[in-house]
Amino acid sequence: MRIQTVLVVEDETMFREFLVGWLKKEGYEVVGEGRTLAEAERLSRTTQMDLVLLDMDLPDGEGLSYVERQMERRPTTRILVLTAHVSNYPVIKLKRSGVMGVLDKGETDGTELRKAFQAVSTWRTYYSESVERSFREMVHEPSSFYKTLSPREEEILKEFGRGLSNQQISSKMGISEATVQGHRRNVMAKTGVRSTPELIIWAIQNGFVIGKQIGRMNPVGSGQA
Repeated sequence: MRIQTVLVVEDETMFREFLVGWLKKEGYEVVGEGRTLAEAERLSRTTQMDLVLLDMDLPDGEGLSYVERQMERRPTTRILVLTAHVSNYPVIKLKRSGVMGVLDKGETDGTELRKAFQAVSTWRTYYSESVERSFREMVHEPSSFYKTLSPREEEILKEFGRGLSNQQISSKMGISEATVQGHRRNVMAKTGVRSTPELIIWAIQNGFVIGKQIGRMNPVGSGQA
């Protein structure tokens, strides 16, 4: 099925204008423009589109949370993700998410967009070279986190990376503090870090906390050595 209508969700004005201008020049119909997850949700409930160009890092949260909900609402939606973060965790999450492709903002120009649209229009996936390179490096790394951490440990590591305390994570995830502490010990052992501050740094370096999320981080909870 040919792509005709596109929803653009991107908070950086200049880049959004570039995307919209390119789409219109190429003959696509831009059916909506959003800058936040909230706007993406609102537009997706009221608008029919063949493809969504979606920024990974939005002011009110991660684009991946939108991907999950949109795939439930309309599984045939084709989604191309735009990201400035090609570090370990984002790449793995995006590969697992079911999006049709991932474009590195640093490599995205008209030529790259054209290649991506040609691929996804025939239901083939498309990943920027830097994204593929990052994924290949993790595949060949025996100690890569996705080979050693369970999905639950990844989830908890992300919350620790945001600076949440044991108690905050316990409340948010509906599990006991003792369980949180047990997961933290396991994660620290598997990642080779020795303290919570080191764990936060490791989470940021590996992309568990990215971009605008860092500005929303909570102070490190007390009682976490």
